Amino acid sequence: MDKILRASKAGFPCSRNLWYSVNGFEPVISPKTQRIFDVGTYLEPLIVEWLRQDGWEVEYNQGSQNAELEVSVPVVGGKLAGHPDCFISKGSTHNCLIDIKTMNDRAFTQWRREGTLKSKPQYVTQLHVYAMGCIAEGRNVDWLGVVAVNKNNSDWHIDLFRFNPITAAKIKSDAEYIFSLPEPPSQNCPAETWCCNYCDFSHLCNLRDNPVHDTHVGNKTTVTHDEDIINAMEALHQARELSAQARELEGNAKSVIEEKVRKQGLSSVQGGDFILNISERSSSKFDSAAFKKAHPELVGEFSKISTSTTYNLQEVSQL
Repeated sequence: MDKILRASKAGFPCSRNLWYSVNGFEPVISPKTQRIFDVGTYLEPLIVEWLRQDGWEVEYNQGSQNAELEVSVPVVGGKLAGHPDCFISKGSTHNCLIDIKTMNDRAFTQWRREGTLKSKPQYVTQLHVYAMGCIAEGRNVDWLGVVAVNKNNSDWHIDLFRFNPITAAKIKSDAEYIFSLPEPPSQNCPAETWCCNYCDFSHLCNLRDNPVHDTHVGNKTTVTHDEDIINAMEALHQARELSAQARELEGNAKSVIEEKVRKQGLSSVQGGDFILNISERSSSKFDSAAFKKAHPELVGEFSKISTSTTYNLQEVSQL
């Protein structure tokens, strides 16, 4: 029986996970992960309707893993296979091979800002597998793309990119490597910490028998797989993203009010469910810079040391 590497799995950045998958080991999917998958499955037909309402012609391969159209890419030792979601066309944009995704607000914001090629390499791999299979069957593929919906606010976006033969060749080569291995490859856990958190073979992976919480990167950074810490960092990142969006939203709102209310000489307006009262106030502020310049001899006498904590959060992919 041929070994099969599914398109949706092929880009997973852990070769041990891929080895377990293609060699018939039984995955264990957590209830939370299954719920995430289920939400995406149930929303997919609705997103297809949104595409049609937006003027796209959609050829929908309905049924997820039980869909009628399944493509395959033979390689040495096995094959890559999967069920593409749909082809869409609109105006002068034709033959777009699309995968439909749902994302939380943080992931959607980053993906929309950076694009699929930079922020979602796993999706790039998945779509290239579909494209190779479709092209082999004589189907024209002009574009690859992701249609994603923000599960927090129902915002949606389409990101298109071109098929890359170099990327396709590497995907096939990587698959052949996984197929050729007689046992799981010996390697350290991948840098992407979410891999272990969402690994459906963590119950088999012997690398997890030894705690990896004290794995060091450089002199100070420790790689952790503690879910509480990871969730807290993700929450902090999301809070900062939302805070930045809120500041931008408030700034835009104040610009409209400045132009259409204050410049008209109005100080109170009512509209919809709100009443807005505008007032000005004056306050005095101590000019510490001027004081230091005028009385440098007194600065030290009236200064005290205070300690604060800074949380400098960076995305690993941006380092």
